Amino acid sequence: MKYRTTLGGAPQNQSDAANRTDSPAIASAAVSPLPFEVRKETLDGGVEAIKVLGELDMNTAPELERALEEAIADPDAAVMLDLCDCEFIDSTGIALIVRSWQRLDGGDGSQGRLVLCSHNHQVRRLLQITGVESTISLHERRDAALAELRA
Repeated sequence: MKYRTTLGGAPQNQSDAANRTDSPAIASAAVSPLPFEVRKETLDGGVEAIKVLGELDMNTAPELERALEEAIADPDAAVMLDLCDCEFIDSTGIALIVRSWQRLDGGDGSQGRLVLCSHNHQVRRLLQITGVESTISLHERRDAALAELRA
């Protein structure tokens, strides 16, 4: 069977059908995650704010772990983990967050607190599914998370 085409239409013959390059492009621009980065700052009232950008997974978790270890070295630390620009969290990241919370809330009389904030739907959904949200305070906005820590 032979094919005929008009400009931009179907292939002209069978060999053209196999090698066709004039098909309409599907909107599929390459999507790359933000480069992973952890930013740490001490805010008014001694609150340690840690902001995560990009994907938190087994390859990037050690960088966040170092920042969290420094922040929770004081058992009475007030720590806000800002996940608003975090695009993905795997089980390694979830475990790291939970371990950090457990160290601050160890039931040993310490007054340390860890709160999370994120408006990213995927991250919030993951925190809900894994039960983290029912254990660790999660806020949609950074200012709400900070208000809890300062109360």
